[in-house]
Amino acid sequence: MSVPPPAPGGQQPVGQPDPYGPPPGGQPQQQYGQPGTPPHGQPQGQPGQYGPPPGQFPPGQFPPGQGFPPAPPVPKKSKAGTFIKFGIVGVVVIVAVVVGIVSFANSPASSAAGDCLTITEFTRGGDDPAKADCNDPKANVKIAAKLDSASDQCPGGSDAGYDTYSVSGRSSYKLCLMINAKQGDCLANFTSQTKGYLKVPCTDPTKDGELVKVVSGQADKGLCEGTEATRVAVYPSPATTMCVKTNE
Repeated sequence: MSVPPPAPGGQQPVGQPDPYGPPPGGQPQQQYGQPGTPPHGQPQGQPGQYGPPPGQFPPGQFPPGQGFPPAPPVPKKSKAGTFIKFGIVGVVVIVAVVVGIVSFANSPASSAAGDCLTITEFTRGGDDPAKADCNDPKANVKIAAKLDSASDQCPGGSDAGYDTYSVSGRSSYKLCLMINAKQGDCLANFTSQTKGYLKVPCTDPTKDGELVKVVSGQADKGLCEGTEATRVAVYPSPATTMCVKTNE
């Protein structure tokens, strides 16, 4: 599939509940956090998105004998959820209920770890995430964990590189998200803090991220040593390391 102002490793927590509480009627509200990673400016490194979403090493040659300096974490992105309140009666209610059932089946609320989603914008005004087949090019994130509360921390805490989607209110939960991409894939919007990751051909001029190495079963930024990676996304569960080369 996060660049923004915040510096890697300095992300602010994402998905914090609305200080004003849920709207009348007890309906859930959208919550937004400052993604550290981060789907612009400098990448952030706090929860929600890569080793951030959580230093840094200069591009180019490294002094011999000093090893491989750690790459900055991938920028994190965060989005809060919204729910539609149904209060119409009569025939319209029946229609609304049917639509609601269909929407719920495709919404994050009905999702589980291992499911994939399409997120176009990590902003309050963006479309809500939609469930998608993980093989669909538009499925840009995969759910690593689904937590029972929007205030819960993703595996690995603030040092992990997850993006997040959280919902607070009567229904409260948080989704810890990984980039749904494989080694060799190229992405646009990788360094953006708000735009969803977009898979593009590696020759596409909008490309700003290339996964030069992806290791499943291990969560260790040292695995990116010897690669051209300038960003590293480490996910503790399921253990995965993504080494990403950016245009920086």
